Amino acid sequence: MKRSPLLLLFLLLFLPSPAPALDNVRVAYPSMNSSVYCLIIAEKEGYLREEGLSAQLLSIRGEIAIRIALAGEIDFFTNAGSALAAAVRGVPVKIVTVFQDKPSWDLIAQPNIKSIAQLRGQNVAVMSPEGSLAVVAREILKQNGLDPVKDVNLVVMGGDEVRLPAMKAKAIQASLFNTGTSIRAQKDGFVKLASSGDYANILQGGLAISDEKIKQNPGKILRLVRASLKGIRFFAARREPAIKYTMEALRLGDRETAEAIYDIESKLVLGEGLSAEKVLQSMIDDMRRTTKTTREIKTGDVFDLSFVKKANEELKASGWRP
Repeated sequence: MKRSPLLLLFLLLFLPSPAPALDNVRVAYPSMNSSVYCLIIAEKEGYLREEGLSAQLLSIRGEIAIRIALAGEIDFFTNAGSALAAAVRGVPVKIVTVFQDKPSWDLIAQPNIKSIAQLRGQNVAVMSPEGSLAVVAREILKQNGLDPVKDVNLVVMGGDEVRLPAMKAKAIQASLFNTGTSIRAQKDGFVKLASSGDYANILQGGLAISDEKIKQNPGKILRLVRASLKGIRFFAARREPAIKYTMEALRLGDRETAEAIYDIESKLVLGEGLSAEKVLQSMIDDMRRTTKTTREIKTGDVFDLSFVKKANEELKASGWRP
């Protein structure tokens, strides 16, 4: 049966058109933290889709993430501390959001070690030589009378999923762990020696990107930053669903542990993705000393917060709430 031209025109006008393809965004992360939670929530709650995006999350260590970001193989990485160290050294990367400027790591040790002084001569694991974890570990040791170079052996390892088994195998005597791993380690009998937030302001959560990517597609960056802001605000404001998403992300069946993680992390996140200028500059100055960099470095050399500031303005103007 032949269809009339009028019927064909009707079908063309009123049949649903295929949904537009989403732009894929590749994001590297070293371990689960607030920056990753906000992206997971942004995906689950549809915030990324609203921006025409879909996120692919890749578990990659900080220094490796920077190299492949510079090669253009990923779009963003959440290793804000490693990005800070790289930018201070002159590597062309920028931090575009700051989701956490106080670390939540705990210094965890073998059951027989009851004080930081007892770490003298022991193996203390960090994730990279100059990343946030190493900076905080050195600061804790120094403030407790130990020389990080002479008195302990700082061992470079992978993320929590590598360092905790190393602790159980007694290959290392101590390490800084994120909130979830710290809670699990303490349940297994390991000892908490210190909370890193008592010793340092440092970047633990944020999004970083290569300078080249900023030049190539600033609109895409703004869209991801806007979606991630919605995600981080949802995390801070919506306790019950945020705990559910945390349990899914960590593959955690223990709700009590998930609640403990949430109650710590939700108090530390920065809902506007920004930190005070003087705090950022102090982090830069600390990293200059760590890396023995003598040239003057300003916040604009390391941070490009124009995207997150614009996203904040747009969300405020729209009256958006999680």
